[in-house]
Amino acid sequence: MSLIKASKVDVIWNYVGTVISMASGFVLLPLLLAYLTDEELGLWYVYIAIANLAQLFEFGFNPTFARNIVYVVSGARRLSAKGCDTASVEAGIDWHLLNVVIRACRLIYAGIAVITLILMATAGSVYVAYVASGMDAVSLWVSWALFVVAIVTNLYFLFAITVLRGYGDIAGENKVKTFAKLVQLALSAALLILGYGIVGAAIGYLANSFLMRLLALIRIRSHREIEEGRRSDAGRISIGEVRSTVGTVGALAWRDGVVQLAAYASTQAMTILSSLFLGLADSGTYSMLLQFGTALYNLANVYPKSFYPSMQAAFVEGDRGRQRIIVSSGLVAFWGLFTFGAVGVCSVILPLLPVFKPTFVVDYGLFLGICAYLALWDHHSVCCNYIISMNEIPYMVGYLVASALGVAFVWALCGELGLGAWGIVLGQAASQLIYNNWRWPMYLCSRLGIGYSALMRQGAAFWAGKLRGACKGSSMPGSTS
Repeated sequence: MSLIKASKVDVIWNYVGTVISMASGFVLLPLLLAYLTDEELGLWYVYIAIANLAQLFEFGFNPTFARNIVYVVSGARRLSAKGCDTASVEAGIDWHLLNVVIRACRLIYAGIAVITLILMATAGSVYVAYVASGMDAVSLWVSWALFVVAIVTNLYFLFAITVLRGYGDIAGENKVKTFAKLVQLALSAALLILGYGIVGAAIGYLANSFLMRLLALIRIRSHREIEEGRRSDAGRISIGEVRSTVGTVGALAWRDGVVQLAAYASTQAMTILSSLFLGLADSGTYSMLLQFGTALYNLANVYPKSFYPSMQAAFVEGDRGRQRIIVSSGLVAFWGLFTFGAVGVCSVILPLLPVFKPTFVVDYGLFLGICAYLALWDHHSVCCNYIISMNEIPYMVGYLVASALGVAFVWALCGELGLGAWGIVLGQAASQLIYNNWRWPMYLCSRLGIGYSALMRQGAAFWAGKLRGACKGSSMPGSTS
């Protein structure tokens, strides 16, 4: 039986982490509106988009290493290019194999951090100089330097978050993220009020980066049973073992990385493109609405994401019934949370924005358009995360084609037809509706041996039973109390 099972505490802390992350953004937003110029606000969102782009430089190693750690902790004795060699699964943990995987993980991230530093200091600096040529040079370059340091720190210490996820410690991962986010919020707010502008916001972002990684390393040590087991392994880790593990993990990671790059092109990359099509000021307005939409799909993702390690463990064990419960309850929760969140943002949060910046005009139609696009996109993205838990990435070509079409459509609708922000939304939505939005939910259902409507009915029945209190003591799919 696998050691990796999501507990109620994991789910609760996943919600807490997501809510705090969203709330911190919403709390910080009025201060950004009040204390940054329109150009600085647009540049801030460009920084965030570049930081998200830089995270893609790990190119799929994060989720792939995490999955492989899950497999080893679940008893796998061998890893394969497809993920887990299920025939090698035995009781207990191969401590030497676990040490090899974690060592390979650390070395990969060290190399990625160095490459990222070079790219950000060169190409990144050229781009920032181009889009912000009219801004104060001191504020521009100090804030950019702080962001580069934060980005590199995030990438180097990403192995700590990866190991926590591999241990199935969803609660621990979210605890460290929550505390670090609260510190960022407090520090950024204080510095903005004191007049440090975009530099103050960048200092807060850097503090979040350092603190989150430090706390993650401390949290890893709290897993005494696993860490003592790792220390009990006296075997020397050879270069050949590390090279073999990197090759094995990399065989799947590069596909995952391509998918992440395509996903970025379909969502966050639009902030970078909008800064070219719309200018920094209008780009800031569009990016602000996109921030709220992104917060909604992060909220909707909380429940499904909490059970990805459990889904991977259920696959290793060949437990299709548990896989169906995890997927059905996750998808119903996704749609319920997204709908609830969209109503809340439209009725409560957006009407408050003009209070902090009277010149700001909220385009509710554009926001709902962004929400509709993101909901459909994230729905098939959640399905793809379930699929990859079964060691498959059949959707790579679909993601690539859709992202290329999306960029082409946006270029035509914004650049040639002059549709502005609506061109970005419609261009991206059209590229996904053609194939990805419907194909991967259907593919997942075929792998689970159940129709989509039946799957959703199972999920609805699960939550109806939960509301009636009929599932006491076993209400979480694949969970422990």
